[in-house]
Amino acid sequence: MIFEFQQGVMSGRFAPPTNADMAELDDFFRRCAHVHIVVTGADRAPSTQMPWSAEVREGMIRAALGPLASHAVFCHVRDHLYRPDLADTTACEAVMAQMPDEGGGLLGADALTHPAAENELSETVRAAFLRDGAEAVARQIPDAVLDILRGFSATPDYARLHEEQRYIDDYKKSWETAPWPPIFVTCDTLIQHGRHLLLIKRGGQPGKGQWALPGGFVEADETLLQSAVREVAEETQLELSAAHIADHLVSSQVFDYPKRSARGRTITHAFHFRFPEGPLPQIEATDDAAGAHWVAIEDLEAMRDRFFEDHADIIDFFRLA
Repeated sequence: MIFEFQQGVMSGRFAPPTNADMAELDDFFRRCAHVHIVVTGADRAPSTQMPWSAEVREGMIRAALGPLASHAVFCHVRDHLYRPDLADTTACEAVMAQMPDEGGGLLGADALTHPAAENELSETVRAAFLRDGAEAVARQIPDAVLDILRGFSATPDYARLHEEQRYIDDYKKSWETAPWPPIFVTCDTLIQHGRHLLLIKRGGQPGKGQWALPGGFVEADETLLQSAVREVAEETQLELSAAHIADHLVSSQVFDYPKRSARGRTITHAFHFRFPEGPLPQIEATDDAAGAHWVAIEDLEAMRDRFFEDHADIIDFFRLA
């Protein structure tokens, strides 16, 4: 059989895979000798934006493909939202490593590619499922995926995400009468003390129980830095003095990925404080933090799939040393 393309690479979140996704994959199998399916967001904590691990999403795709699944090669990659130097190469390297020798080793003119994207249909289907159950999305997804979602609906994980979806829905209703969608401004703070980073565990929705940087919404009468310092004190009881700010604030950065928060368009400003090695200051979780901990920097990698929203990506950006 003569194929139009030697390689076909389709990447996406597939959360969940829809009928439209599967129709496009079917086209890839008809036109390409080798099909590579890149499942993105492999390091995301469970949330209304990403309820399933990359392994579970691969299982959904395989179930929907049926016998064709044996002719596909899967790989899972992280998003690297704020490290474009890693985002593109990660996906390419994952695909290249699995290419057959006859594929030539390059993704060029002889390859059909579809870039990673989170389309509006997937968002709508996912929200409807988390809000109303599997039957609410039966027409938009393959039967095999529907069966998987029915099973997931009976789990504690679904119950938790259903509660989170209700919170998000109510949150958005609170500003739905605004003349235009609001843009929220928050601050987050990295307090590095030697080889440790200060983290909290979230006590409320969304992301209840997940690891996060101390932070929160900016109030009307404060600067961004004042907001960051206040939130650290409120959530961990760690006071940052004017001298601390002068001597140990090493950098700051704006993080504005449009879909970084399920609550709506939220732009955060992160401040990085670096203190030398020494006894760790006393901290205590207060306000809306359920826990406050000094976490060893070398342990952060293993925690990536338990971080709130994009906080792991924010930490990556600062390249803690």
